[in-house]
Amino acid sequence: MKAFFIRQFRALKTTPNHYLRKSVGGFFVVGGLFGFLPVLGYWMIPVGLALLAVDFPLARRLYRNLIVWWGRNYQRFWPPARRIRQAILAERARKNGRNPDMRNGP
Repeated sequence: MKAFFIRQFRALKTTPNHYLRKSVGGFFVVGGLFGFLPVLGYWMIPVGLALLAVDFPLARRLYRNLIVWWGRNYQRFWPPARRIRQAILAERARKNGRNPDMRNGP
């Protein structure tokens, strides 16, 4: 099912019919603004911006800023990622023979 949606999304991004791409992208962005409703969701905003980014420089900039912001703040918003990252860093420190609590000490 996931592969089907990815394939359809890529086909829609590369189609020469830009009117269809613009209307579907606009629908996704507007539908994402009503994400509190049961059928719609906030996940629709980045998908719509990705479709609109093909044609509009402003949408391309917004989409790129959203992706960068999400990449920087991902661990803060998803606690399991933070725990996994801390476990990985502790394991690396243990393998190197350093105490992860010591910063620059002897």
